[in-house]
Amino acid sequence: MPVSPARGIPDDATPQYRQFAAEWGEDGHSHSYLTLRELLDYDWTHRVRLEGWLNLGEWVTWTGNNRAKAPDTYCAGIIGRSIRHVSTGTMEKLLERYHALSAGQERASFLAENADTYAQATWQIPAYAAIDYFWAETVPVLLHIARGTSGLDRVRIVFFFNN
Repeated sequence: MPVSPARGIPDDATPQYRQFAAEWGEDGHSHSYLTLRELLDYDWTHRVRLEGWLNLGEWVTWTGNNRAKAPDTYCAGIIGRSIRHVSTGTMEKLLERYHALSAGQERASFLAENADTYAQATWQIPAYAAIDYFWAETVPVLLHIARGTSGLDRVRIVFFFNN
């Protein structure tokens, strides 16, 4: 659920920004902008669905911790000669086989044999957790620029997405 629908490039965008956006051509899309007030007023507590590819070892760690949380590591996509993509059901069967093995060398060997086996996982986290770097690094700078609450409507971010 977006903070607002895409608004396009603002009418008062700088020539430098317009040039930057033009250089992206069709690969740059969904141009928009938000004020700092809009960012702060938005309800960031709703949950968002994320997905990624995990190998067997990452699945073992993720399922051992808590599937309600995001995995420690994952990738958006993976290809390669030795990579094997499997369904979630197949990965669950591999997990069962892993847990049936004796701890130690048997499990380590099984993980090594299946190190290049990946399945797509999905999880949900609060929206604020999905943008934790933005909240930790960018919002404090925007607040400093706004110099308190009086400038919340005068500070904005201008952005677009790429393919």
